[in-house]
Parts: sequence; structure tokens; C-alpha cells
Amino acid sequence: MAAAISTLSLVSTPVERLIRRLDLEQGETGEATTTWHGEVGENALNLSNRLFGGFVVAQSIMAAGKTHDDRDVHSIQQVFLRGGNATEPLRYRVERLFTGRTYASVRVEVHQGNHIISHAQVGVTAGSAGPDRQDAAPVIPDRSGMANRDELQARANWDDQPVEMFIDPDGEGDGKPSMPVWMRPVGPLPADQLIHKAVLGFATDRGLMTVALRPHREHGNFKGATLDHSIWFHRPLQFDDWHSYDMHSPTIAGGRGLSQGAIHHHDGTLVATTVQQGTFRPI
Repeated sequence: MAAAISTLSLVSTPVERLIRRLDLEQGETGEATTTWHGEVGENALNLSNRLFGGFVVAQSIMAAGKTHDDRDVHSIQQVFLRGGNATEPLRYRVERLFTGRTYASVRVEVHQGNHIISHAQVGVTAGSAGPDRQDAAPVIPDRSGMANRDELQARANWDDQPVEMFIDPDGEGDGKPSMPVWMRPVGPLPADQLIHKAVLGFATDRGLMTVALRPHREHGNFKGATLDHSIWFHRPLQFDDWHSYDMHSPTIAGGRGLSQGAIHHHDGTLVATTVQQGTFRPI
């Protein structure tokens, strides 16, 4: 890991730093398991100074995809057990549970120090021919009338983000449990589809918790944490181009909010669907 950490200091942009951290180092390999090591860093924290869940999702996608490098990741269901930090490296233990002719399934355990902080079930596929259909893409306001979400909300400690999001400034205080955004990495990505899916996975964790809480701001301040986060990849990605992310929360109850998202390429192609559950506690 020493060589990887020293190399990180040579890259300059947020996207380059994220891509470098997605370049996991292979560790021990057994008959059914492979271990991967990933670095973290100060820019991997969320607004609560805990390890950003999207970062863990992105590295989990890479660990699973690298373990089955002859197949494509088509889904991930990530469960978060405890908060992580930015000072200790992460260890991904990938267990190959099933390998069929078309589909395979792996379990990814994420360890930091002496603790398991997350685990994921990841599906990979060799591909299969079949019907191709989707609902019509939602109508998202034009990007020209939107504002950078981080600048609008004065998130000074998030001014180094690899993926920028643009939102309608007039919709910020409307109290509706929905938020359509446009998003795009702030720099080019390599051609590798696995990296495009990992960077998309990183970005999908931005905004879903906010959507669930929007109608309840008048009830005071809440402390939130993601419980689980799922992504289904439907079609090939070109994620260093503009994509819309239409987020909506159908319900919040029992201290848990559910949010859903649909990600479309700007030409209207549905590329991924997300679902997230988070817990909210009054401060």
C-alpha cells in the first residue's frame, strides 16, 4: 500500500484522486475468496465527518468486478453496519457464492481495522439476449437554469467533489420529497465500464437521504445515516457525460425513510435504478 499512497500525491483533480482510489490492490486469494485493499483519504468523508457511503459502494463494485473480471456487474445491495474513518485503509473480502453460465453472485465484506463496517451482495453477468424496453424518461428542467448544489448550499468542505450536481434553486425550499438533478464527473473517465459503474455508484449516494427528509424540516434537526443502498445497472454506461438523477421518497416512518432514484443518460436512456433506506434521529 505504500507505493499506492505515494502515487496518490501525484494526481491533481478530484476525479483523478477517486479513480486512483478505485485501483484496488489485490491481496490473498483462496479457492473461493479474494481480498482487495483500498485507500481512503480526507476527501472520502461525508458532511458528518464519517466515511462517505458512496465511496464504500464504489470500491465494493470494483472489488466484485475485479474478482469476476470476465463478467459485468449488474447489481449491488450494500448494507452499512457502522461508520468508517478516513485514516485507516479498507479491506474487501470477496467470496464467490455461485457461478453459473450466465449469472454469478459474490458477497463483499468491508473491513476497517478490527471491524466489519459494511457488506454487499453483488450480481455479475456474462450477458444475455432478450427484450429491451423502458418507461419514458422524466422531464427534468434544463441545466441552464440550475445551480451547482454544493455552491448553493455553501458546502465549503465539499468543494473538492469528483461528481458535480446541478439542481433547480427554486425547488430547494418547496418541502416536496423529490429532487431532480443533473450530474456529471468533473473530468474524463477511463473507458473501463467497471470504473464508470463505480463512479456512478459513488454519485448515487448523494441526495437520497435529503429527499426523504425534505417535507419534515419544520420538525427540527435530524441526524441521519444510511442503512442500505441498492443499485441495478440496466445498460452500458458513458458516465462522463451528462445524466439526470430523478429522486423521490415515497415514505418515511418508524425513524426510517425510503428513497428511490432513476438515472437516465441525457438522450433519455435509463441506465440505472437506485433504492436507499436511511435512519433519522432527532437532535
